[in-house]
Amino acid sequence: MKWESIKTEGATTNVSMLEDRKETWMQCTYTITPDAPQPIDQQLATIEKAEAALFTQLGIPPESILFRRFFSSDLINHREALLDFKQRQPSDFFYSLTEQPPVPAKKLALLGLCLANITNKTRDAELLCCETTSGIQHLFVEHLIDPDAQDDAAHQTERIFNRLRQTLSAYDATIENHVLRTWIYAPHVDADYPGIVKARRELFDQINLTKDTHYIASTGIQGGTGHPFARVSMDAYAVAGIDETSIRYIHAPAYLSPTHHYGVTFERATAIKMGITDFLFISGTASIDHEGNVVHVGDVVNQTHRTLTNISALLAAGGFQPEDLSSFIVYLRDAADYTFVKPIIDAYAPGLPAVYVHAPVCRPQWLIEIEATAGTCITN
Repeated sequence: MKWESIKTEGATTNVSMLEDRKETWMQCTYTITPDAPQPIDQQLATIEKAEAALFTQLGIPPESILFRRFFSSDLINHREALLDFKQRQPSDFFYSLTEQPPVPAKKLALLGLCLANITNKTRDAELLCCETTSGIQHLFVEHLIDPDAQDDAAHQTERIFNRLRQTLSAYDATIENHVLRTWIYAPHVDADYPGIVKARRELFDQINLTKDTHYIASTGIQGGTGHPFARVSMDAYAVAGIDETSIRYIHAPAYLSPTHHYGVTFERATAIKMGITDFLFISGTASIDHEGNVVHVGDVVNQTHRTLTNISALLAAGGFQPEDLSSFIVYLRDAADYTFVKPIIDAYAPGLPAVYVHAPVCRPQWLIEIEATAGTCITN
């Protein structure tokens, strides 16, 4: 993986490029962070201009975009401008919108991904299907909320997963066999995470996702939904067109306990071979030990070091190296800790595309959580 930091007008752009053995690009992951605070329309214009410059510089066609994830400081007030942005784009894409204020303080930050082998895109409401030359279909389901949004987090989570199941069924896909990754957001995570965990565990028991089969890689984190009464929202990623032997569930028990030890139901990481590439999705990872205890309570510096140690262990367990990383999302309980955290992460992975946001983690004692992606070419 090649990492590069590019200075574009008004913004900082970090890029990771996965190339084949002939140095032809296969995957481009990038982050764009405006340099200065601006009104929302100007902030979007700055990001749009920086992205266009990036595509031109790297020779990436805009229609190769697979997803854009925007992190907003005020989603209810930004939503209209963000939807207008999508309408201006020449090609459809998975569009994730979450209220997680960027750090340092900006209105927006962007994480994007392009794939070179996309052949067609079709949309059915909140589901986007991207077909590829390898025959694999990438299925993204975006921003699921309970349309009534009048109940508690557990009941809203139950209905959201039922909507996901119904949406995937149109593509002969299921949660248990095809979903690789979920992102679950709660505006009040300290209060509502137990209800989310309960509803997910009960559903997984019904569809035989257990400690003896497998779970799904996930991040459960504080994030605004853009709806005043929605206590939960979810994005999901699934694949169709591969067999189950292509998927590996990654564990590093000497460093991180299995999640079921403390009552939750997600995979630490999931790897998948797709064509000539091997991808890794690392769930939200924090300063935890092999018994499930929070390590370095109250010390964000050492929590960051331990979190990176755990990520390194998951990379190694999946057959990846730190240099195979393609992106980080860094969640901070206290935005002021950015000053202490960023130099540590820069030393670990200099130039890696990384977004920093203010988003408390599911346990109050965790001051930082990081989710990550990685990829490598597996052919000669």
